[in-house]
Amino acid sequence: MNKSRQNRCKRALLISVSVLICFLGGCGRKFDAVHYTQAVLDWNFQGNIDGIRRYEKDATKEELMQGYQTAVAGFTQAVIGSEFPMDGYKEEEFKELVSKIFTTMRYEVIKAEKKGKNYEVRVEIRPSDVMIRFKNALTTDSLKLAEETAQGKYTGTEEEIQEQLLRDIANRSYELLAVSFEHQEFLEKKEIRLTVERKKDGSYQMDAEDFERLINKILCLDEIQG
Repeated sequence: MNKSRQNRCKRALLISVSVLICFLGGCGRKFDAVHYTQAVLDWNFQGNIDGIRRYEKDATKEELMQGYQTAVAGFTQAVIGSEFPMDGYKEEEFKELVSKIFTTMRYEVIKAEKKGKNYEVRVEIRPSDVMIRFKNALTTDSLKLAEETAQGKYTGTEEEIQEQLLRDIANRSYELLAVSFEHQEFLEKKEIRLTVERKKDGSYQMDAEDFERLINKILCLDEIQG
């Protein structure tokens, strides 16, 4: 992935993370940072809104689910779409597959420690190698695709060839991601520390960049982005 794509990917990923974070405002009274963090993770990875509703009483179920779906779409565009020009091809299928991948993520909130006005929360994760597998498979397949193109696999006008090529890339990439997901393995445990910040109004909010770092680590995105 070139440097400009890396930067666009990180910006878009942070935006998708912020879609979730902007909702979050845990009540300052009897605040449980461990439960709050678990609720945030379950919302992001499982699409489970049961826990987060305790902190988002003004948000409807539909709004919370829309926030989750928007974040999945943002991740799909930022990370999957950074590898090839998706241009709408199989985008819904990719989002559905990304959602399934998210549900398999392994994490456990260990404990929270008060640090001044804020909380430092320790989370144990088992990173998945699904995106590493996908990246490697794409690299191999791109060489094969270049060879097929040179051998005249695609015919017609320039516009028709481009249409065929984009559709083929999307279909093949989807299959590669599905296979990578099927064969994913989980790596050794790592500990991530997240900051839950106390805001001026007395509510609490997870630090967006810390949360992005957790996503990067649990999906090994930092390794494939270089």
